[in-house]
Amino acid sequence: MSELVLDGSRKFIGGTSNLIFLPPGSELNEFNPTLGGPGLDLLPDCSVTQWTRVTSDERLISHLMTMYFTWHYPFFTTLAKDLFYRDYVRGVPSQYCSTLLVNAMLALGCHFSDWEGAREDPRNSATAGDHFFKEAKRLFFENDEHANAKLCTVQALALLSVREAGCGRETKGWVYSGMSFRMAFDLGLNFDSTSLGARNLSEDEVDARRITFWGCFLFDKYVIDDPDRRRAEANPCRCWSNYLGRQPQLGTSSGSVPMVDILPNEEAELWSPYMDTGAGREHTQPSRIRTVASQVFRLCEINGDLLVFFYNPAPKEKPTTKQAELKKLSEIHTRLEAWKKELPNELRPQEGQLPQALLMQ
Repeated sequence: MSELVLDGSRKFIGGTSNLIFLPPGSELNEFNPTLGGPGLDLLPDCSVTQWTRVTSDERLISHLMTMYFTWHYPFFTTLAKDLFYRDYVRGVPSQYCSTLLVNAMLALGCHFSDWEGAREDPRNSATAGDHFFKEAKRLFFENDEHANAKLCTVQALALLSVREAGCGRETKGWVYSGMSFRMAFDLGLNFDSTSLGARNLSEDEVDARRITFWGCFLFDKYVIDDPDRRRAEANPCRCWSNYLGRQPQLGTSSGSVPMVDILPNEEAELWSPYMDTGAGREHTQPSRIRTVASQVFRLCEINGDLLVFFYNPAPKEKPTTKQAELKKLSEIHTRLEAWKKELPNELRPQEGQLPQALLMQ
C-alpha cells in the first residue's frame, strides 16, 4: 500500500497515490549517480577546502569541524558520523555529506572558538559563524536544495534552525526546522523503512535514516534560549514547543521508527575537551554518543506527551476534568522517575562527567 521508491534518495509514496506505479525512467525513478555508486574513491587525496568558499585555510576548517563534533554533535546527534566522514574526507557529495551540511556544521563550530577565522568580522565576536551560515543559505537557495530531498539536507536544515534559535532569531529557526521536518516526511523517515518495500536498503542506510529521524525529533523538542550566542550554543536548555508555546511539529506517534542502535565503535571512541589550544587530556573518556542520544530521545517522547495533553490550544468538546489532569500528571511523573531510575550508571551526574550527559540531566 505504501513504499519507498528510488530517485537517488528514498522517497515515501503513500498507498492512495498512483505515483508508486510509475515505470523506471520516470522522474521519480531516476537514479542520481552522484548519490552513491562506484565513484567513491575518485578523490582520495582531496582537500577539505573544497567544501566551502568561505576560506581556503584547511587548518581552520579542520579545527572548526573538530569543535562541532566535540561540543555540538554529542548532544544534537542527528547524523551517521562514520558515513559523513567517509564521504567528507574523500570529497564525494552524497546523501550523507554535502557542501550545505558542511557549511552548517562549520557555522556551529565557530561558536566554540576565538580564532579570528571563526568570525565574519574578526573584531566582533557577535559575528561568529555568520560567514559560513550565509554560505549555507546561498547554497540552499541557489541549488534548489528543497527540490531534491536528501538525508544530509534534512540534517543541514535542522542545524541551521538550532543555530538561528541560538542567535535569538526564533522565527527563522522555526521555519528552517519546519522545512527539515517536512523533507524528513518526504523521505519517509517517520516510518520504519524496513516495512515499506525498501528491501534493498543497506544496514548503514537504515541506521542513517533512523538517527536522522530521531535527531529531528530531538530538534523539535529542544531549542536554545540564551542571549549570549556562544554560551547558548553550548547550552541547549529549552524546547521549541516550550519556547514558542506551540505544539510539537513531530507527534509522539514515533513508535513505528525503532530506536537507534548503539554502535560499539562510536561508543568507545574517546572524547576529550577540545579547545582552541588543542585537546585536553584530563577528562578523556568514551564518548557514549548513541547511549546518550537514545536516552535523550526517550525523554523527548515523555516531554511531547506532556505538551500535547496539557498545552494543546485546540478547543475540546468537553473540558478535561481535574481528576483526568491529576491522573495524567501522575502518569508522566511516573514515566520521568522510571526514565531517571533506568539510566545507566555511567550517565549519572558525577565529577568529570561527559558534557552531553550533564546537558541531558
